[in-house]
Amino acid sequence: MNGTAARLRKIAIRCVVAACGTAIALWGQVAVPASSSAAAPTPCRGTVFAAVAHEDDDLLFMSPDLVDDWSRGACLDVAYLTAGDAGSIGYGYAERREQGVGRAYALMAGVRNDWRRGDRAHSARTIRAFALTPAGHPGIRVAFLRLPDGLHDGSGTRAQAGQSLLKLERGRIRRITAIDRSASYDTKELTAMLSWMIADSHARTVRTLDYRNTYYGRGPRSDHSDHEVAARFARAAAASVPGPKPTVVGYRGYSMTVLRPNVALRAAWRKEAVFRRYLSATMCTRACADFTGPLWASYQGWLFRQYRA
Repeated sequence: MNGTAARLRKIAIRCVVAACGTAIALWGQVAVPASSSAAAPTPCRGTVFAAVAHEDDDLLFMSPDLVDDWSRGACLDVAYLTAGDAGSIGYGYAERREQGVGRAYALMAGVRNDWRRGDRAHSARTIRAFALTPAGHPGIRVAFLRLPDGLHDGSGTRAQAGQSLLKLERGRIRRITAIDRSASYDTKELTAMLSWMIADSHARTVRTLDYRNTYYGRGPRSDHSDHEVAARFARAAAASVPGPKPTVVGYRGYSMTVLRPNVALRAAWRKEAVFRRYLSATMCTRACADFTGPLWASYQGWLFRQYRA
């Protein structure tokens, strides 16, 4: 990258970061007053529902499409199936990833990191959820099912008794239980919950990961087991929504690494700025507005790529 390009890149990232200042409030610390102008946003031009496995899959694999959806006036409704806990003990790491998502979407929207807690309840189960409603613009909602991270090969972790979405899909376990014990699902119940969430959002489009991929493990075509299985649950859920079915769009995950870069430079810079804001919750050893350290090579590659499956 030449000197001029590097300067432009720094300017672009500073402009994006400046859009919402350096507020890094945690979930629930700042509530939007009911009388706020944020309580009456412009109506959505449709809603896009995104269902992914981990708290960063949408930022890495569905961008710039999700950014474009929001920019054209669509509401975003994002569901994260797993806690992304990677076998950690307790909820601390999972909560930091959730907070990172909040910071990232607030930056993308160009507003303060102010979220309203609004859990979603269905069939005697409650899902942790938050809503960001920028003044005068359609909103963004995120929901966390907090199911155990199954690891790349689907083996699961010792901390969560080896549970994984892959094992659930293949019938090796009958049920999967959230890491906070908030809910438990068999395959039909998980599909039904996602189907209800899609229907409740009135989404016309469902974005998810690569439901066609079955090459979890090693190799250039492989993906994370959670990615592909979460996508297949989302696809099945969309197909079971009552009435007209939403369009389902899948996105390649790790397997796009070997493909040529196809995201324009400015879009990649914005994608990086939003992703660095997400990493501020998990990678900074002290409180920071953005993670400024070097990114792993795989992250750098994904920032310049987005491929539909």
